[in-house]
Amino acid sequence: MKNVILVLFFMASAAGIHAQPAKEVDLLLADPQVSYARAARYVLPAADILPVSTSEADAFKAALEKGWLPEGADPASPIRLDESAYLVMSAFSLRGGLLYRLFPGPRYAYRELVYKQYIQGRRDPAQPVPGERLVRILGRVLDAKGGGE
Repeated sequence: MKNVILVLFFMASAAGIHAQPAKEVDLLLADPQVSYARAARYVLPAADILPVSTSEADAFKAALEKGWLPEGADPASPIRLDESAYLVMSAFSLRGGLLYRLFPGPRYAYRELVYKQYIQGRRDPAQPVPGERLVRILGRVLDAKGGGE
C-alpha cells in the first residue's frame, strides 16, 4: 500500500517524469541504493534536459559531461545524498545561497536542499540514496518549480 501511495504522489507531483512506465517507477521505489546512472536517468528527464526515453548510460554520460557528477564515478555505484543534491540543483538550475554560489558542489547543494526542506527526515550527506527518497526530493522540487519558486 505504501508503494501505491508513493507512486500516486510521485505521478501527481512529479510532472517532469510524467511518462515513466509504472514498472520503472516501481523499480526506482524499491531500489535501496540508487546508482549514479539511475539517479541521472530520473533527474535529467524530470528537469526536461533529456527525453524520458533516455537510457541510464546516456543520462549518466550527460550528467558526467556537465560536471554534475564526480569525476571517475562508476555508473553502478550508489550515489550519496550530497551528490544527488548537487545533481538536482544543477539539473533544475536552482538558485542557492551565498556559499553555494561561491563554492557550487555537493556540500553546499546538500545544505541548500535541507534548508529549502526538499530533503527531510533523518539525513547524512554521505548516506546512499534510496529510490523512495529520490522520488520525494524530485516531487518537492517539481512542486516548488510548478508553484513559481
